[in-house]
Amino acid sequence: MSGPVPPETGTVPRDRRALARRWWQRLPPGRAGLPEPLLFDRGSRARLRRAHGPVDILDEPVVFALHRELGFGPQGADRTLIPVAVAACVLARIRTDAPGRGLASVLGRAKDGPQALLSPLRLKRLLTARDPDDLLRQMRRAVDLAGDRPVDVGGLAVTLLDWLDPDAGDRARSRFAYDYYAAEYATPGRPAGAASEAVFPAV
Repeated sequence: MSGPVPPETGTVPRDRRALARRWWQRLPPGRAGLPEPLLFDRGSRARLRRAHGPVDILDEPVVFALHRELGFGPQGADRTLIPVAVAACVLARIRTDAPGRGLASVLGRAKDGPQALLSPLRLKRLLTARDPDDLLRQMRRAVDLAGDRPVDVGGLAVTLLDWLDPDAGDRARSRFAYDYYAAEYATPGRPAGAASEAVFPAV
């Protein structure tokens, strides 16, 4: 379990994977054995899943809870709140968390395995997403294609937060593309589909 949430600094702390995961665990029906008083209200997940765009859920307490959990404050909220809302909507569709098992790796074709869940054409469309509404739409489709397969909630949160960032975006998209195609060429001793965070360490 992560330590206390840092004061509002306008920057995301290094343990943001754990912080995003802790937020996700509070979405009904709850995870990690959390008691009901610690969970968000019962309709929160459904509202996040139904939202047409990130602006539609800017009045949701759960979005602001994630914003605070990540260490964001009022300073720079005009830049940080929309990406956080996108992340909240997408994470609400994840059914099972599996740290280290990135979404891109799940969607790629394992060596000698079946066809990739996400086609290369859909991957290309996703990688060109630069608008929050488009990114939300494309990422939702990708998560839905993964179905019941476990996905790294914390890692996906970091990817979504970085995707539209002018400084970190290219790196996030490159890492996603690498993980998608690297699923076919698993490193010896590592299962196909394992995330490539050793190649692209977190910042």
